[in-house]
Amino acid sequence: MGRVKATKLTGKFYLRTDRNPDKNGKYAIYLDYVLDTKHARTDTEVWIEEKYWDAEREIMRKHPQYARLTNQIEKKRQAIDDAIYDYLQKKKRLTIDVLRSLVQGRPIGKTADTDFVEYATETMEERYKLGKIGISVRDNALCGFNKFRKFLAETYGEDSLFVSELTVDLVKEYIFWRQKQGNINSTINKALTPIMRTAKRAVIDKLLDASIAEAICDLYLPTKKELGEDDGDEVHYLTEEQMKQFIALRDKVKYPRTRDFMDYFLFSLNACGLRFSDLLTLEWRNIDFAKKSLRKILYKGDKPHEIPLNDNAIRILEQWHDRTGENRFVFGLLDDDFDLHDKEERKRMRLNKNRAIITSLRTIGEKMGLPFHLTIHVARHTFAVWALNKGVDVHVISRLMAHSSVMVTEKVYAKFMPDTLQQEVQSKLNFNII
Repeated sequence: MGRVKATKLTGKFYLRTDRNPDKNGKYAIYLDYVLDTKHARTDTEVWIEEKYWDAEREIMRKHPQYARLTNQIEKKRQAIDDAIYDYLQKKKRLTIDVLRSLVQGRPIGKTADTDFVEYATETMEERYKLGKIGISVRDNALCGFNKFRKFLAETYGEDSLFVSELTVDLVKEYIFWRQKQGNINSTINKALTPIMRTAKRAVIDKLLDASIAEAICDLYLPTKKELGEDDGDEVHYLTEEQMKQFIALRDKVKYPRTRDFMDYFLFSLNACGLRFSDLLTLEWRNIDFAKKSLRKILYKGDKPHEIPLNDNAIRILEQWHDRTGENRFVFGLLDDDFDLHDKEERKRMRLNKNRAIITSLRTIGEKMGLPFHLTIHVARHTFAVWALNKGVDVHVISRLMAHSSVMVTEKVYAKFMPDTLQQEVQSKLNFNII
């Protein structure tokens, strides 16, 4: 008496009308198995016209070769069902990776055709058991892998890929997908870390080419701190003495380009702490020399902003007008035909152009003996601190810097305000009543 075959896990047929038909207008019939909402699919190698398929009942109907083709696909399903049953007799646990191997007729075990996320999950679990990572790191990685599967499903229609299918371009697409969801660079980097570790492990297991893993590991995004856009909760600024050092060095630097970068810093300071992203995209049409003002759509938030310019800012602009006045952009960092509406390209150029500036200003800061990295954003902080120390109202500063609210200004520069308040009391609130 033969062994009863497993019937608990069986596949369902469906017609792949989501893909292009062949030259005869026929679509492939696929076999789909589901385990914990995850799919394992395979081609039955039978193709028919859509009119012969009953999607609701998942069977062929009125096909001229109905008996032969039905027998062919049923034999394939029975063979897979038997393979699953045999595996379950030997093993207690059926994973989606194993199921996909059984359904697609591949060897069971780690191969280039192993599901990448399953392989990544095993890698993180192994690192956790060895004590190399904590439970929170492991859990965050597993959560990240779920989002990676969601990305695959939305982008490619299936929530899985083989280790051999992992490419640099695919990881780049994942980064773009996370960016569109509003994730900041540091968050995306945390999601990339377990993927990169898995890629390195795949090289050791001879499942992935080393050059691919290396290129993927180069995809880390610069954080705001690295880009000079932010230094966390710490506000770094130049004192007046340090500013004198900076200006003295400007006339001594070896390379003219370094002097240009120092001009960007000085202009930002004198233009109410204008961010580098807005220096990059500043056009001559944004400048009104007669009114001594600057009006443009800010890079951050895409909102219009207008600020008055002091005499120092006007002098810098006049010097640059002799150089780039016939061009579209004030500091000549972008080509005249650059499309400012292309947000992805704007972002790419901001990162690209800022790298050399970061390196040069950091060197200047080291020559000055600064205890922090000198960046364009330090000019923004310097403007705010100097303005507060000169008694400028925090609401005015907030408006000039285009903060979303005065609370943002107060939060960032709170520790600089007590001195200003003391000055206000001494100079304006000493009531002559005693």
